[in-house]
Formats: sequence, C-alpha cells, structure tokens
Amino acid sequence: MKKLLLIVTGICCVFSCQKTYIDKDNSLAYKETIEINDVPRATLTFFDFYDGRCPEDLTCIWGGYAFVDLLLSGVTATGRVEEHVEICLGECGVVRKDTTEIARMVNDTVVKSFAGQQYRFILSSLTPARKSTDTPNKENHRIRLRVERQ
Repeated sequence: MKKLLLIVTGICCVFSCQKTYIDKDNSLAYKETIEINDVPRATLTFFDFYDGRCPEDLTCIWGGYAFVDLLLSGVTATGRVEEHVEICLGECGVVRKDTTEIARMVNDTVVKSFAGQQYRFILSSLTPARKSTDTPNKENHRIRLRVERQ
C-alpha cells in the first residue's frame, strides 16, 4: 500500500512540474511561425509591427511605442481559424498601427482564448532598437515573447 502511494505521488510530482509555457529561445523573427499547441494544432506568427519608439541616438520628450501584430492560426472541428493578437511595448495606452486606423487600448500582456485553449502573451522586446540614421528593414527584427497556456 505504501509503495502504491509513493508511486502515485511520484507520478503526480512529474506531471505537476511540466512547463505551462511555450518557449522557442524566447525569440521570434519577423514572419517566423512557431507551433504553440499540438492538439488542437495552433501556430503563432510574428505577422507585422510598427516601431514608433524614440531612436536610441536621440533624446526625445516621449518614449514612443512599438506595436506588434501576431497571427494565431489553427484547425478546429469547424475548420481553419485565424485571429490577430495586438500587443505593445513602451508608452502604449491608446495606440494605432497607422494614421488610417482608430486608436485602441493595447498592452504588453494579452490574454486570449483560441481554439478551446487560453493563452497569455507577454512581449518583452523588439530588436534591433531604432536609430535615426537607419533605413527601415522589417526582415532584421525579432521579438522576445513568452507564451503561457493557462
């Protein structure tokens, strides 16, 4: 009886120590896609971004913000599903992707339900930092993102 209790306790300990977050080197390149769930299958793509942060070689009166658009894709019983997750770094509050859009509240942490699973997305950086002399090149950018299954 004691052995059975010990085995059950050991199995419970192993399952309770499993990670509840998905981690791909904590880094995702522009247009890169990673799998965040196998059943049901769900992927996450660093879809687009707007970098309105103050260039690091200037002194600004406002820090600005970086707006990141992530694309969740998956297949459910009803078919293919895609949803966008908007997330922001810096002086966010009310932001817009460009001047044609309506401003909305965006934060660096977003909780989202997708394909029957709930996720928390936490954005910690967009690199490289802007410089006033740079010509914009989206392909060189990466984000540091943590994805947690709730």
